[in-house]
Amino acid sequence: MAPTRGYAERQPASHTPLRRQRLKITTACQACRLGKVKCDGDRPACSRCLRKRTTCTYSRSPVYAGQVQHEAAVDTHTPVPVSPPTSRAHSLDRQASVKPVGLEHLNETQEVGPDQGHVYTAHGQFAGDVAAAIDARTGMIPATTSNLVPFVDAPLFGELDLEPNPFTNGCALPPRQYADNLVNIYWQHIDPVEPVLCQERFFHSYEKAYSGSDSPQQANEDVRLSILYTVFALAVQRQESTPQQQRNEEGNGYFQHAWGLVRPETILWSPGSIELVQCLMLMNRYLHCTNNQQKTWITAGLAMRIAQNMCSDSDKELKERVWASCIGMDRCVSWSLGRTSAPLIPLPNRFDTKMLGFQPGSKHSEHLRLAFELHEIGNHIQLAETQTRNSLAARLGLPRLYQQDEYHTVAVQLDTCLNRWEQSLPIDLQLQTLRTLTDRKSRAEGYLLHLRLLHTRIYLHRPMLARHYTVKSHPAPVCTTPPSLSDRLLQDSATICIETARSITSLILETHDPNEPIGLLPWWYRIYYLHIAGTIFLAAMFGSDLFTTAVSQSWDQVMFALRAHEHLSTYVQQCVWTFESLSRRVLDADVPSQKGIAGSFFDDIFQEVGFDFDNYLFGGQDTFHTW
Repeated sequence: MAPTRGYAERQPASHTPLRRQRLKITTACQACRLGKVKCDGDRPACSRCLRKRTTCTYSRSPVYAGQVQHEAAVDTHTPVPVSPPTSRAHSLDRQASVKPVGLEHLNETQEVGPDQGHVYTAHGQFAGDVAAAIDARTGMIPATTSNLVPFVDAPLFGELDLEPNPFTNGCALPPRQYADNLVNIYWQHIDPVEPVLCQERFFHSYEKAYSGSDSPQQANEDVRLSILYTVFALAVQRQESTPQQQRNEEGNGYFQHAWGLVRPETILWSPGSIELVQCLMLMNRYLHCTNNQQKTWITAGLAMRIAQNMCSDSDKELKERVWASCIGMDRCVSWSLGRTSAPLIPLPNRFDTKMLGFQPGSKHSEHLRLAFELHEIGNHIQLAETQTRNSLAARLGLPRLYQQDEYHTVAVQLDTCLNRWEQSLPIDLQLQTLRTLTDRKSRAEGYLLHLRLLHTRIYLHRPMLARHYTVKSHPAPVCTTPPSLSDRLLQDSATICIETARSITSLILETHDPNEPIGLLPWWYRIYYLHIAGTIFLAAMFGSDLFTTAVSQSWDQVMFALRAHEHLSTYVQQCVWTFESLSRRVLDADVPSQKGIAGSFFDDIFQEVGFDFDNYLFGGQDTFHTW
């Protein structure tokens, strides 16, 4: 499906709120540019950054590379082809001094939760602490430098203002032909990897919206319109050939309308409905790519609670299918935001394809069954990691499934489960077959399933990667005995974690064709998984035994792949700057070469920023952060 030509290009966008043109200052700092606020351009730090006590940095050129100006009629950026690089990361220009952007990207009005300053995700915690450790080496203050993380706080879709505005209620639907194109993009390129809606019900509501039929219940009509606008927003963002600024303005405009249509009283106090759950899930998908952490978490929680409360027998098949999607959403949001999800929420005990709305033996029913099984393994991984942190349960003498000193043993069992699950995949979902499939939807489903498998494996082994580092940084005074089985397990787990990151990198390169106007996978997923792999490689740089030549080549591939995505989001350019700066500091650090001293050197850095690798497991205490 060819990408649509923006409705805003053909006629005035009546659905976009009027606003004053922002003042353009070519010398604005990175923080003010990202926040789209006025900057006085003072050096070495602007007045706003001084007032907020945040790090103020300036790009080497007056304008972001790939940034689309209001006066530009055509985006002339050509995506960078992804090709294997020939130089190592540490051969970068050492004179360049680019600092990572911190939390100053948050706008003045955005709510900041009580626990926003704490570690917030297994991936985000790892990325943030590795960045802080490297920053400490150069004398930077960790509290003011934060590594923005996709699906956590990185504004992949630009700055999204969800403050109430008077234009929402009077918004008009786009022309039918343009809307048809957006709807087709959604069902062809988004629904296969993120199934949320019932196609039959959606098109019934879609026809009704354009026919002008009045609904007897205004609340239900608002929810259906909100679903429609969110579908438009996601479809706009899915088009990679659309200039970034145009895509963000149009997509965020549709989402603002969707957000304004669903009133709090409709969500909180009215009886729940399937449409409301689907609406919240779609909104959650969009919010995941913004810097609205709280709204991302709350929409997921509300969808789960409302879905749990729908106990009637009407529409049982659809409810079961929506419930299955809710569980998948809960795992995704929890793992991204670092909150403890509900591992004891029951998954269907049997995979009745009729109950789930699929034809028996269909590809979709098989894919759903496998996704359920992978979620169940993920439940036990999270439970094992959370149990090791639950000191309250230990004090109360409550029985636990997994003991603190046995995590690596349990990890072996869980890794066996992952391997067995992977080996049981049907032939059409195995990697060697996926590469030859001609059906685009099946390929997208299969590749995303494998990426989630690899992410689960990293999630399992990442604590041992951290623990392996601690053991190496505190060597025994006299080593007269061979490594124990536990030592070997830690070493192997650290290696598996890094090799899995290499596999993620390879899969992303396989699925990305810079010449496609709409990629096989949503571009925000590609950036998310590239960031996960890149962070693991940064951690591997602390040890020469882990950062091998092959790993270095994969690191270079991550950097080249990220650069090929710079035209899609301003954040990607910041991510590249941050990764380059952090890798340069590690690889160029003057570290003693004697055995054990190098580990102690970096261990001192981690201790300076208050990071204890011994406690690096999934944050089971996040429930109590806000009290």
